[in-house]
Amino acid sequence: MTKYLLTGLLYLLSMQGVLAQDATTGTTVDKSLLEAVADKPAVEAVAQQPREMLYVTDELRLSLYPQANDKSRALEYLSSGDRLGVLEVKGPYALVIAPSGRQGWVKRGFLLTKATSKILLREEIKKNDDLLQEIEKLANSKVVIDQYERDMDKLTKNLVLAEAAQGKADKKIAELEQAARDKAELDASIKVAMESKSKSTLPIQELLGTATSHWQYLIPIGVLLLLLGSLMAKLMIDARIKRRFHGLKLW
Repeated sequence: MTKYLLTGLLYLLSMQGVLAQDATTGTTVDKSLLEAVADKPAVEAVAQQPREMLYVTDELRLSLYPQANDKSRALEYLSSGDRLGVLEVKGPYALVIAPSGRQGWVKRGFLLTKATSKILLREEIKKNDDLLQEIEKLANSKVVIDQYERDMDKLTKNLVLAEAAQGKADKKIAELEQAARDKAELDASIKVAMESKSKSTLPIQELLGTATSHWQYLIPIGVLLLLLGSLMAKLMIDARIKRRFHGLKLW
């Protein structure tokens, strides 16, 4: 490699006309070239430093042919990692069923019995994503459980308050029922009293009714009774005066 590098440098320097002649060998060389050769490890170190790192792609586009050769037009293109069902093997080709359900021939040398690293990586990524989703679900479940516990505590407090309010309401209802019973008893007592009063005033009312209906007879009788009463009172007074004054009449 060094020999080819020297030859190339000599050619370039000879083209520019800046050559020098070695005293020992007589070879025409450039002085700077001799210095560069003397410093060869540094040149190789510089040449070995890459500008960037790239990777070879594993994206494979495998043609699916209608016949067991590559002369016909491809039916479709299969991607790396596609699972194929082998129906028949014919030389370097295999008759397969593509994921789309279409049958065709592919080159058997591109088929593997195990999944590629890309597919394995994809499956691992999917497993990791599924695991993250499960973790998130568990976290959400914990949040839901915590919220449920808070709601239950709140409902318990509300239930205690409701029971206390129910107790007060029951007490108030009992008081109202007792007041209603007392009022009913009072009403019954008043009714009995009114009935008794009605019974006691009934004879007077009957007498008043009788007097009202027979007033034309009762008035003369009343006047007569009044006169008789007055006469009897006068006679009784005269008798008492006579007894007191030994039969003397004072008027």
